[in-house]
Amino acid sequence: RSPYASEFTNYGTNDTYSVFADATWIPDPRLELTAGARVLIEQRKSGYSSVQPNSTLLGLLGVKLSLLGAASTGGARFTAQDSFAAVLPRFNALYRVADGVNVYATVSKGRRSPVVQLSATTAATGVVPALQIVPEETVWNYEGGVKLSLPHFTGTASVFYQDYAGFQVTQLINGQQVTTSAGSAKNLGVELEGTLRATDWFSLFGAFAYIDGGIGKDTANGVFAGNRFRLQPEVTASGGINLRYPLGGGATLYAVPSATYQSKVYFELPNSEAISQPGYTLVNVRAGVEIADGR
Repeated sequence: RSPYASEFTNYGTNDTYSVFADATWIPDPRLELTAGARVLIEQRKSGYSSVQPNSTLLGLLGVKLSLLGAASTGGARFTAQDSFAAVLPRFNALYRVADGVNVYATVSKGRRSPVVQLSATTAATGVVPALQIVPEETVWNYEGGVKLSLPHFTGTASVFYQDYAGFQVTQLINGQQVTTSAGSAKNLGVELEGTLRATDWFSLFGAFAYIDGGIGKDTANGVFAGNRFRLQPEVTASGGINLRYPLGGGATLYAVPSATYQSKVYFELPNSEAISQPGYTLVNVRAGVEIADGR
């Protein structure tokens, strides 16, 4: 048996400067309009070093290559750096239709920073740095909905749409976690949740969400085209009751049965049926009696 050991190390130093400001205008007591923006300035520095000896087994075949196929810097550290800037605006409108009934709409821009990704590769002159600047990921988020707070009912209904450019994903390549751009992506969703208080001692609660999200089907998105986001189910739903019934003498009967459903999820991008989980339902039942007024 031939022992073999190799290593690689990633280094990173990131400096971020951020300024945020917003303002709210109230043209009517029922209406609030808010606008704001965040300014970001970043300096990102990356380093890479590795010790990847040639494989003895591959050497028997006349191949001078490390066991993982990665280039070796011999422990020397390569470095690279770059600077970036961004402006991220947001807008929000809130309208009070009546006491306990609000409607709202928001538009905002989000961002995941560019990646200064550094490794090593073999060239005619020897081992040299391999630098890749992965572009920033940006997302425009649009959302609107209604919030209710009535005497016996509270709830929220909302619809949102997210439009991504340069959606970043992480893949395991040659034993290393590498960031790549999967291209365009979208997220369209509906969320509902509410609680009905039927009596002082009995209430029902429930929630539902539908999300149609994933990488765009454009051929430019390569192997990721049409894939769903990792760990994001298409449908989730939950519901249950909350019972607290006084029995007298300082005793209270309580019960909180509930059920939760989640549809199929994928654990990785690109999606793989072998690395996925079918939908499932989880049922919880908890009940008991409190005595001495809960003491």
